[in-house]
Amino acid sequence: MKVDLVAKTIGVGEYSELNNVGLIAGIARHGKIKEGVNGLIRYLVKNKHWSPLEHTYFSFKVETRRSISAQIMRHRSMTFQEWSLRYSEPVGFEEIDIRKEHPTNRQSSTDSFDPDVVFNGQSVKYSKATNYLLEKIEELYNLGIEAGVAKECARDILPLCTKTTIHITGNLRSMLAFINIRNDHHAQKEVRDISTAMGEELEKEVPEIFGKLNWRDGMFM
Repeated sequence: MKVDLVAKTIGVGEYSELNNVGLIAGIARHGKIKEGVNGLIRYLVKNKHWSPLEHTYFSFKVETRRSISAQIMRHRSMTFQEWSLRYSEPVGFEEIDIRKEHPTNRQSSTDSFDPDVVFNGQSVKYSKATNYLLEKIEELYNLGIEAGVAKECARDILPLCTKTTIHITGNLRSMLAFINIRNDHHAQKEVRDISTAMGEELEKEVPEIFGKLNWRDGMFM
């Protein structure tokens, strides 16, 4: 997993000298630029007046796997561009953290472990059997490409742990909504890791807002 901030809203004209939080304050005041915007930002956050945050956009480049990108792209208030396997070949598989099923929450997991399973008539570790299958899948995919199979057909045998890259663009309110949901303990660990990394980058950009929210625990909006 890797998360990089790659773009953000930049002011022009009368807003050209403003930083991110200054832009939010300037837009909230309809161009009345004042010193000391923290009081206004505190008021907006405290009273959940999120609409001024919709005018400041951020873009992230995220390297993850297909099972995780599918969850992220359910957040329809943001815009996504994903690595296409119709035109490009896969870039390998992401390592799988094997965890136990949660005893009460069917959507979640607990501690990492590596159980013994019977696979091809032999008792082996689950991770070893997984790695064996991934090697065979990659081998078969490459054989298909060499034989002239179209990438859009060959990709159908690839697993959900196939690495992918997505670009995520959204306004700050949408980003906060995403972090609000995906930093909750019910979210999958890998998604929480991405959400936390995005939050840490946004905290550097707009500390006046993120410093007022307990965003690392989710469910603050």
